[in-house]
Amino acid sequence: MTKIALILVDIQYDFLEGGSLAVVNASSILPCVKTLINYVKQANGIVVASQDWHPQNHISFASNHKNKQVFENTQIEYEGAQLQQTLWPNHCVQESHGAELSIYLPSDQIDYIVKKGTNPLVDSYSAFADNNYGEITSLAKILYQNFVDKVLVVGLAADYCVKFTCLDAVKFGFETVLVEEGTKPVDPNNFESTLELLRSKGVEIASEREFMP
Repeated sequence: MTKIALILVDIQYDFLEGGSLAVVNASSILPCVKTLINYVKQANGIVVASQDWHPQNHISFASNHKNKQVFENTQIEYEGAQLQQTLWPNHCVQESHGAELSIYLPSDQIDYIVKKGTNPLVDSYSAFADNNYGEITSLAKILYQNFVDKVLVVGLAADYCVKFTCLDAVKFGFETVLVEEGTKPVDPNNFESTLELLRSKGVEIASEREFMP
């Protein structure tokens, strides 16, 4: 029997309406998220939430780069590698309200929380690893230890952290399903191309209807 996990990617106040890096219509994903939590729990699966958890001096913050603007792209060096970095507004700073998981997520039904982006020197879009794969989070280990075969992925944002979490889930050997109603992009113009890329890499794009009672 297939063991399922639901991965809730970065459903935090700074990515919801009113946050410092708010995704347009982000809260519209929340009913779908609740539907999937109920579905996975009834299937005896597990629910894992990732949490962006940046130090104040994080490399991705435009405020930490002289003469650089928010959403500008720049090049950084990390452990000898040259990485492209989008510069963001300060967001999900450790211990801040913006970094908290949404109260809409029932904490008693979240089995694990995986913090990411804690290294000030490199960004971490994927819930599995940093952008240079220098550090791996606990997510893959949690899934393996719970004998998970299939992951459902939802959260924020579709064209960044959700996309890279899906791609890494495939790399780590999991059957991977992105539920379309459960995610929104930073840039709406990138949504369809993101879905096409994920399909081309082996990610199934599913509808919420498939998981409704």
